[in-house]
Amino acid sequence: RTTMRRSPTWLGLLATALLGGSACQRSTVESSASDLVVRRGTFENRVLMTGELVARQADDLTVPRSPSWQVQLRWLIDDGSAVEAGAPIATLDSSSFASDLEDRRLKAAESARRIERLAAEGAAAEAEKSFAVDEKRTALEKARAQAEVPADLLPPSEIEERKTALVEAQAALTKAETDLVAQKVASRSDLEVERLSLAKAHRDIAAAESVRSALELRAPRAGVVLIGRHPWEDRKLREGDSVWVGLTVASLPVLTSLAVDAALPDLDDGRIKPGMAATCTLDAFPQEAHPCRIVEIAPVAAETAGGAALRRFFRVRIDLEKLDPSRMRPGMSVRVAVLTESRPNVLLAPRAGLDLSKAYLSNSGGSKPTVARLADGSEAKVVLGPCGALDCVVEQGLSEGARLRRASARRPKVRS
Repeated sequence: RTTMRRSPTWLGLLATALLGGSACQRSTVESSASDLVVRRGTFENRVLMTGELVARQADDLTVPRSPSWQVQLRWLIDDGSAVEAGAPIATLDSSSFASDLEDRRLKAAESARRIERLAAEGAAAEAEKSFAVDEKRTALEKARAQAEVPADLLPPSEIEERKTALVEAQAALTKAETDLVAQKVASRSDLEVERLSLAKAHRDIAAAESVRSALELRAPRAGVVLIGRHPWEDRKLREGDSVWVGLTVASLPVLTSLAVDAALPDLDDGRIKPGMAATCTLDAFPQEAHPCRIVEIAPVAAETAGGAALRRFFRVRIDLEKLDPSRMRPGMSVRVAVLTESRPNVLLAPRAGLDLSKAYLSNSGGSKPTVARLADGSEAKVVLGPCGALDCVVEQGLSEGARLRRASARRPKVRS
């Protein structure tokens, strides 16, 4: 205060600031009024949606069948990478299969050694039985020769003994031949069982090797790689994740099958229909507008990914009239504008100059005019038609060229 009393300059600055503030307020009101002018033009009402490019066709790379239902993702290529045919896309953990493969190889080697041992033992046993057969056959021939001696040359008791020896020699030969046949059958059966076991071991080894090679996912053709999403965490897969048989790890979309998958809020239900023309603008190329057309609208609204119960959307499929595979990629965000109504040469009033709250509050008791605040401070009752985001169609109450002020702006105070 002492400073202000001693320095008249502060008084001048304060007065200038106050006068400048009043002038600024008046200029703001005047500029706001000059911007809100009732005019004639074409009223266009559009439904705006957001969506993304999706591929209707794609080559999926899934987790192959393996002895373990769940495996770990060790390495994964970057999302959106361009690859050639045969290029590696992902590598799954095969450490558990490597030890199992070695065990199967050891079992196969042991089975091969058992086959060799059984073959040698069988051959030795067969040779021994064959020698016994030859020995018994020789004994039979000797007994037969002795039994064929004339009976008048030998006493009766010796003749009976020789006949008994012949019968015994015949029985011994029959038994030796039976033992030989049984030995051959047993040797062949043991070898056949072991050979079947070895063949199964080889099949298991081949299957394990094929699974091990299949755990390295490679591109079936040239294209762009899209990484798969985690089914319940709503994110892209990444290295270290556990994946299971049948899960899509990555895919190569067919770029000629691109379309737009958009979301229509449930509040706009019924405003668009299949077959309506629209304009699609990619956020990556905002200066280019692509003609498109609505193809399909889901019959039931679904919740958002976040699970907000109060926000529901209809899935809308939109086809582009012309595709550009060289620049368009799946996952690109798209803005969709659908022209639902067009009225040429109508009177348009800016919404900022209309007090729409009274009209909304009076809907239960019948239709009442909306209040428009004129630039001179007065109010006018108007009847409106449809409204867009910025303008409303004026049916009664305003003339072309009328100036409005913002409905929320206060009247400037007039000093006496």
